[in-house]
Amino acid sequence: MNSIGLKLLFFLINFGLFCSLSAQTDRRFTPEQMDSIMNPPLIDNADKILKFEKSVFDIGVITEDDAPVKVDFSFRNVSHKSILINRVTANCGCTLSEYKSEWIKPNEVGVISLKYVPKNHPGSVDTNAFVYIEGEEKHPVAKLTLIGHVLPGKDIWDRYPYAIGKLRLKRKSVSFNELMRGQKPSERILCGNSGSAPIKLKAALIPSFASLRTEPEIIDPGCEADIVITIDEAKIPSIKGNEFSFSIVLDGVGGKPSDRTIKVYVKRK
Repeated sequence: MNSIGLKLLFFLINFGLFCSLSAQTDRRFTPEQMDSIMNPPLIDNADKILKFEKSVFDIGVITEDDAPVKVDFSFRNVSHKSILINRVTANCGCTLSEYKSEWIKPNEVGVISLKYVPKNHPGSVDTNAFVYIEGEEKHPVAKLTLIGHVLPGKDIWDRYPYAIGKLRLKRKSVSFNELMRGQKPSERILCGNSGSAPIKLKAALIPSFASLRTEPEIIDPGCEADIVITIDEAKIPSIKGNEFSFSIVLDGVGGKPSDRTIKVYVKRK
């Protein structure tokens, strides 16, 4: 999943929409609807309720190895009634918020802090946090934005938690859920070559109803690829039942067979 997809996922979870969207997989969203989810419009006269000194902050250029950057957004209650901030929701899991959940009287000041975590988030920074107040659950009263750029850390493979020789992987297992009759679904594992020689993977041990390939076929030094595992449901022996697992042993990399194993979990409908 790319960075945009991850941001959307975190945002939907924070807004309590993920479950309902999963239950309605046939629903299609227009670009306008998606934008209203990712960037909900502010309530009317928002600038006459809370006035922020600034709503956009440039954190500059940092690296993945740097400590999280904390930014304070100061504001004043410019309305004629007490205000309670009850939720601050960021559209990216890389951004955390801190604030006091207490009533703010007219003309009083307050601070909302955003902390940006650069680890595992190289690239451009463009993240938003939406501020909600008591009595206005649907629309935020303010949008706070962090911009900047994160350079890769010293170990560019640090974000790959698994190593098989010079091959680095995001995970060593995949799951096929709700597998239906006649399907030939595929699952992918992002991997990379941390060595100085090309890697060509193949399956040294794999069931007849499964196949494995990499895209691209040759993983050049310093490059990423996808390990693609495909299952042909029609070829699965009936003796396997509706839930089972099997192992794939990779060839083309060093290590014991147990170290070169990918676990596959299958659940049929």
